[in-house]
Amino acid sequence: MQESFIHYLWQFQYFDKKDLKTTNGESLSVFQTGSLNTDAGPDFSSAKVKIDSMDWMGSVEMHTKSSGWYDHNHDSDPAYEKVILHVVWIHDKPVIRNDGTELPTLELQHRVDPGLIRNYKRLVENSSVIPCEKLFPDVSDITKLSMLDRSLMQRLETKARQVSQLLESTQNDWEEVTYQLVARNFGFKINYDPFFQLANAIPRKILLKHADSLRDIEALLFGQGGFLDYGIKDDYFKDLQQEYRALSSKYGLESQKLKKEDWKFLRLRPANFPTIRIAQFSALFFRNRSLFAKLMEATQIKDIRKLFDVNTSQYWHTHYRFGRKTARSISGMGEESVHNIIINTIAPLLVAYGKAQDEQGLIDRAVDFLQQTPAERNKITKTWTSMNLLPRQAFDSQALIELNNNFCLKRRCLDCNIGIDILKPGKT
Repeated sequence: MQESFIHYLWQFQYFDKKDLKTTNGESLSVFQTGSLNTDAGPDFSSAKVKIDSMDWMGSVEMHTKSSGWYDHNHDSDPAYEKVILHVVWIHDKPVIRNDGTELPTLELQHRVDPGLIRNYKRLVENSSVIPCEKLFPDVSDITKLSMLDRSLMQRLETKARQVSQLLESTQNDWEEVTYQLVARNFGFKINYDPFFQLANAIPRKILLKHADSLRDIEALLFGQGGFLDYGIKDDYFKDLQQEYRALSSKYGLESQKLKKEDWKFLRLRPANFPTIRIAQFSALFFRNRSLFAKLMEATQIKDIRKLFDVNTSQYWHTHYRFGRKTARSISGMGEESVHNIIINTIAPLLVAYGKAQDEQGLIDRAVDFLQQTPAERNKITKTWTSMNLLPRQAFDSQALIELNNNFCLKRRCLDCNIGIDILKPGKT
């Protein structure tokens, strides 16, 4: 039996409360279950119960077995001194408090409808990727929508925390954080890591010293990326190579340089080659050296698209790689690429800054941008589509990805509004 099932039983009081007693035979009445605690400490806070003739208000802790109190070292943790009730599935050991008295314990194993237990096990133990797949059509639309809203905000908050962690490592420099995050996103899924390493190897403050020269920016980024270490008979290549050698010596960059082999080209469309992406990123920085400030000023999705509508230097209009000319004209960043950056970088950045500045409007803007951005199409969204839940906006697809990854795959059905609805006694 999982502890989450005990949380569920307690929160919704899905157990027989007739002649309710503790394991010591004391009468027990529950007035308030309390609030579920998702941080460290007891499982529920601000609960109110009556044990015999005494009213108690405090925390409630839960375990599958009462001996879990000692297994988790709660006996030596001051945070658990205000626990008024221990709720367990099986009572296998009394818990003695520091004052020598026994902690009141409620055992649930003989007080729960066997049908509810069977339904719970059937839900979390089946082999489907989405545990509730067969029962999903019976769930109301409002329950599904409420869970999507919750999942979307959870995903944004998780990404915002990652932004905040990066902020700490940059001495609270929002422009530097934005520079690194956008660079990482330019690598998309395949070259995500090397692009992030490149942004760390060439700090924004160095590029700022050459912000008026696209040639210098390209030399620094291509050189530090390891793309200028070869002999190519190409005037543009030789020019960047010569410039990088001078700048590398000036700023002491050699020790942090990447290798060309760090980058992946295999199975990528030419428009997604890292060389093209570096050229585009160079052009973006050249035109928007204070990108964070401009992103915070952008109030409409069209403002975002305009910021990323940049032209690379002329060389990259006819090349995918150094020294390899193509007859096709290469366009700028496609809409799909910009949408990816809105979803994975700009929205989390707005949420993180909104929380840091206590500005709800920025968080609302992030949500609004996701509602104006087309949904992603991937394996996860296809699964939900097959269940007649078609994502239309990035708001939907991001929510469904979060629901899949952090609820369904982890079998956290009892933390999910949909799972809770399905398991209501008498519903399945």
